[in-house]
Amino acid sequence: MVTLSFSDALIAGLEQERAKACELNNLRLYKIAQGLLWVGEGKALGEVARLLGVSAKTVWNWLKRLMVQGLGGLAGQHYRGRGRKAKLSGAQKQALYELVVAGPQANGFDCGVWTSAMLVELIWRRWGVCYNPRYLSSLLAKLGLSYQKARFISDRQGDPNYEQARREWVEETWPAILKQAQAQGAVILFVDEVSFALWGSLSRTWAPRGQQPVAKTAGRRKGMKLFGAIEFFNGAFYYREAVGYTLSATALKQLKAEGVPVEMVRALSALKGQRFETDDAFLQAVAKCLGTEALGQYRALLLKLGEGTGKFNAATYEAFLRQLLESITAPIILIEDGASYHRSRAVKQFRQAHAERLTVHRLPAFSPEFNPIEKLWKNTKKKATHLKYFKAFDELRASVLKAFRTYLEDATRVICVMKKLRTQAGLA
Repeated sequence: MVTLSFSDALIAGLEQERAKACELNNLRLYKIAQGLLWVGEGKALGEVARLLGVSAKTVWNWLKRLMVQGLGGLAGQHYRGRGRKAKLSGAQKQALYELVVAGPQANGFDCGVWTSAMLVELIWRRWGVCYNPRYLSSLLAKLGLSYQKARFISDRQGDPNYEQARREWVEETWPAILKQAQAQGAVILFVDEVSFALWGSLSRTWAPRGQQPVAKTAGRRKGMKLFGAIEFFNGAFYYREAVGYTLSATALKQLKAEGVPVEMVRALSALKGQRFETDDAFLQAVAKCLGTEALGQYRALLLKLGEGTGKFNAATYEAFLRQLLESITAPIILIEDGASYHRSRAVKQFRQAHAERLTVHRLPAFSPEFNPIEKLWKNTKKKATHLKYFKAFDELRASVLKAFRTYLEDATRVICVMKKLRTQAGLA
């Protein structure tokens, strides 16, 4: 039987290693140092192994390393935590973070979306280190990165003229609009247009893990197009559907089925396939075919059967502006974006004709976040179309108009989307 005797210096060194293990919260180093101290006290290897929850062979290996390498053999146990030593240094991980943020194309890839395989290749090319693709998501999460859906921003960001126009709107134009409205007793209207698709819209929702939520869709490419406006001071909401009018073969058959004389239907067939942007233009064309007396008799039926989805253009926008002027008696300060039909000759002439009551300001280009009605459209889609199935167009329209009724009945639902602007103006 062999008896080991540790010198006082060796025992003191092992005690220092044990203290170091406690400081580093390093359980492995603590077990080695404590186990060797017990061996030095005369405990059998088997007893030490039982006390530490390891095998006797492991304790014997610790002892052999101590006899061959001395206390220097424990230096490799000084890194914090457990597990393997990191493949990348701290500086390399920071460099990897910056490379990922720069994007794939900046790193020589054709694809614009990072994949695990691309990241494996990037790390190997840069540092000669090979990672398992399945581990990369954990590594990136530790670096402060996450897998997210991208969003669009204007390619003009960073352009001095673009940034200057945005600053002028916030610091000069908008404060001047507020002063003008208060001085004139005018209302401020934020105007925009929106489309609600018949096939519905998708959104995140709670569902059983591993079972992606599904929403039925009719798959028809048809939508409800609307103009809308919200009033800054009192939260009033105005809207108008962009509709067009045409007499299809089906509409002509229905007119005959509704009792319209055959000779009248035959006269109206001259309008088949023609598209009219407004109800006035449609009714004028009908009057030429039938005369004003017959038009008066069948007016409601003709509008019902001829109505269809319209377009966003100068004619439909002018009709909406006319509706606003008829609904509001006070002067109107209108804030709109730079849609092409807003700048059309017909719309300009309409504004000039109503310049005494209508003042228009245009938002900076590519700045939808300055128009709070965008948030109202987002709220509307959440209420009316997200994950809903519409078999027919009338079902879509009914759902959207139901959401609109809540805005008409409760102005706070509109005011909430202007909270930031109203707070800055001292209204909240």
